[in-house]
Amino acid sequence: MKNIYLLLVSCCFIANVQAQSLTQNWKKLANGTDYAWFTGDNNVTTLAFNPITNKLLVAKRADRIFVINPATGAQEDTLKTTGAAIGTEGLKYNKIRVAADGAIYAISLQTGVGTARIYRWASQTDTATLCATFAVTERCGDAFGLAGTGATTVLYASGAGATNNAFSIYILNTTDGKSFALESKVTMTSAPTTNQQWANRVVEPAGIGVNSDIWIKGGGFIARRLKISAKDAMNIRTATVSTAVDDGTGIGQASIGYGGMRLFTTSNNNKFLVLAGGNNQYAATKTTVLNVTIDTFKTTYGVDSMTTQANYITNANGTGDVSFKDNGNGTFTTYSLSTNNGMSAVTSRNVTPVKDIKSATKSFAVQTFENPMTDAVKFQINATSDKKMTVNIVNTLGSVVATKQVGVNVGLNTINLPTTATGLLFIVVNDGVSEQTVKVFKQ
Repeated sequence: MKNIYLLLVSCCFIANVQAQSLTQNWKKLANGTDYAWFTGDNNVTTLAFNPITNKLLVAKRADRIFVINPATGAQEDTLKTTGAAIGTEGLKYNKIRVAADGAIYAISLQTGVGTARIYRWASQTDTATLCATFAVTERCGDAFGLAGTGATTVLYASGAGATNNAFSIYILNTTDGKSFALESKVTMTSAPTTNQQWANRVVEPAGIGVNSDIWIKGGGFIARRLKISAKDAMNIRTATVSTAVDDGTGIGQASIGYGGMRLFTTSNNNKFLVLAGGNNQYAATKTTVLNVTIDTFKTTYGVDSMTTQANYITNANGTGDVSFKDNGNGTFTTYSLSTNNGMSAVTSRNVTPVKDIKSATKSFAVQTFENPMTDAVKFQINATSDKKMTVNIVNTLGSVVATKQVGVNVGLNTINLPTTATGLLFIVVNDGVSEQTVKVFKQ
C-alpha cells in the first residue's frame, strides 16, 4: 500500500520539479543599442502584453509607446500618441495596462495635488481618447491596475503618498467601457509604519469588480493583499491587510527591493505573483515567480536574471513592471522590465494543473472547506448512497499519518481526522469501488 502512495506522491513531486525552471527566450539591455530609445534615463518604466494582437507594448514615459514582437523582442511599430486628446503634462504613459479585449490604458504621473489623467486606445491601431480625469490629493500614477473588460472594466491608481505613511487607492469604473469616473477612494484602517508608502509601485486587483481584494507593493516593501470594505456615504472604502507575502532578501531570492509586480491566473487555475524591477543589489534584474495559488502557502516557482549583480545599473526610481501571456499549453511567458537595465521574456515549463479542491465520481465527491488547515484535517464527502469508506491521510513520503473507517449517509458528511502532520498532505478516500485523492495543506 505504501508503494502505491509513494508512486502517487512521486508523480506529483516530479511534475512539480519539472515545472520549477524558467527558460529565458530573449533579453534587451538599456544600452542605447538594443533599442535606441532605451537608455539609463529613468523613463522606460512600464510594459503590457496585448492578448488580442499578440504584441508586447513598452512605454517610454513622456515619449512614445512601442510595439514589440513578444517572441523575439524586435521593435515593430509605435502606438498613435498624437491628437487632440493628448495633453501637455510632462510624464504621460507612466504605467500602461491592456484589457482582455485589447483596449489599452495609460496613466500619466501626477506628482502632487492636482488632476490625474488616463488615456485609452480602443485598439492598437486607434488614436487615443482621454477616458478619465480625477482629482488627487497626493502623487498618483506610480501604480496602475486594471480588471475586467468593456462596461465591467475597473481601473485602479495609486502612488507615493503626500506624507511618509499615507496613501490612497483610487477606483474608477464605467458604464459604457469608454469613459471612467471615480467610484471610490480606498484608505487604510491603520497607517503603515513611518516611511512606508505601501502602494507606491503596485496596485493589482485580485478579481473582478469594485469590491475585489487588491494586491499592493511598494519599492522596498513586501507585497500585501488588502480586503476592501463597502464604500461609505463619502465614497470612501477602508482596507485591511489579509495576507502579507514575505518575498525574501538575499542572493537568489525575491528581494523586497522589487518595484514591479503582477498577479495572474493560468488557464489551469494556478495563481502567480511575478516580481521584477529592482532598486537594490539583490533585486537587481531578477524576475521572480511566486506560486500563490493558496496565497497563505507561498512557494518560489522560479528565478531568472537578465544580468549579473556586478553589471546592475542603479534604478534610482525603483521602478519596473511585469506582464504575462498564457500560452494555452500548460506553460506561460512573463515579460519583465527593470528600468535603466533592460527587459526580458522567460517561459515556464509545463505547469501541473491545480484542480479546484473538489473531485467527483459516480458515487461520491470529496471537497475541502478550509485550506490551509490547522489542528485536524477537515473535509466533506457528498455521497449518493449510505456506505462505509476508508479514509487515509498520506504525507509526501508516502506514509499514512492518519486513518479512519467512516460510515456516510446520503448527502453531505463532514469528516475530521486529527493529526500532528503538517505541510502537503493527501486525503485518499476509498469506498471499495473507486478512490479519490485530494491535495491539502496543513499548518
